[in-house]
Amino acid sequence: MASWPTLAAVRTYLRLQPEPGSDAVIQSALAAAVDFGVARFGKDPATGLDVYPPDATTVPDSAYQACLIHAARLSKRRDSTDGTIGFGDLGVIRVGRFDVDAESLYVQHAPMVFG
Repeated sequence: MASWPTLAAVRTYLRLQPEPGSDAVIQSALAAAVDFGVARFGKDPATGLDVYPPDATTVPDSAYQACLIHAARLSKRRDSTDGTIGFGDLGVIRVGRFDVDAESLYVQHAPMVFG
């Protein structure tokens, strides 16, 4: 069990050194990823409180890793503002909506929701 990832953890995952401009982007992405994780786990029906609030210290390791991947992906998303990434002579590829690895880690614990 762990807490939600920190800025330093995401920075390490991305192999980046501290830099004020990048740190602001990473922190924003991390906050969004934690919000997603908190919402994904939902609320405890008995208490009405978040199962794993942002300050939780009992987050499953798989949820920690999913949030870390999600935050890294969101921070790198600034390089593909229109949803595509160019590779010079190789052309352009579209960035998918969801990260399959993060999703498979969240699914282990979070309820699956059908719209």
